[in-house]
Amino acid sequence: MSGGEILLDVEHVSLAFGGVRAINDVSFNIARGEIRAIIGPNGAGKTSMLNVINGFYHPQHGRISFHGKTRARMKPYEAASQGIARTFQNVALFKGMTTLDNILTGRSLKMRRNLFWQMLRHGPALAEEIEHRKFCEEIIDFLEIEHIRKAPVGTLPYGLQKRVELGRALAMEPTLLLLDEPMAGMNLEEKQDMSRFIVDVNQHFGTTIALIEHDIGVVMDLSDRIVVLEYGHKIADGTPDEVKSDQKVIDAYLGVAH
Repeated sequence: MSGGEILLDVEHVSLAFGGVRAINDVSFNIARGEIRAIIGPNGAGKTSMLNVINGFYHPQHGRISFHGKTRARMKPYEAASQGIARTFQNVALFKGMTTLDNILTGRSLKMRRNLFWQMLRHGPALAEEIEHRKFCEEIIDFLEIEHIRKAPVGTLPYGLQKRVELGRALAMEPTLLLLDEPMAGMNLEEKQDMSRFIVDVNQHFGTTIALIEHDIGVVMDLSDRIVVLEYGHKIADGTPDEVKSDQKVIDAYLGVAH
């Protein structure tokens, strides 16, 4: 983790759907350059929290500050334009498009030429497209998926689809990368590969990462700090060593009655 500058600050956020409280007065922060894990049992409010951070949900109470500025209500594309990228629990790719074309969609917000020039694919628009393709090819090399660059992603194994989705998020050049269960459904070898890429993204690109992951061993190995949610409440927040020895966390994962 870097020097401790706060990149994103969640302050007393509460989110409810009707009478159901998904998040209840939760506060934590994410420091620039760290890998920050959000963990908890099923139904803890983890994905809801990511949805709040990237603007998909709007909390009824509390506020979020990004780069030191308190955010107004915003939509996901506005969060993306500010440097927040996202992957999902269930792979959300264009299954009939190739790996390269899927990753290129992550460059959409970086394209400066209007639709007319892009349709012509001539002159300045063509030069811009070549530049973006070069950037995406570098991501493909970085993620070691050169062999599937022209393959339709719908034909790929699940683990490789997850890697393509990571590539699309990286194509946005995010300041903050939100990973929602990046290793769900993977075998041991695929988890090891994804863990390596997450660390490399953090160290090579300097990308700050917030991730949700159920594999506690992976979380303890990767994370600088961990926040633990249970039934929408924060029950622990600290380093991996602090969290794994916290009795509330032990009780939550062992299913001790409340």
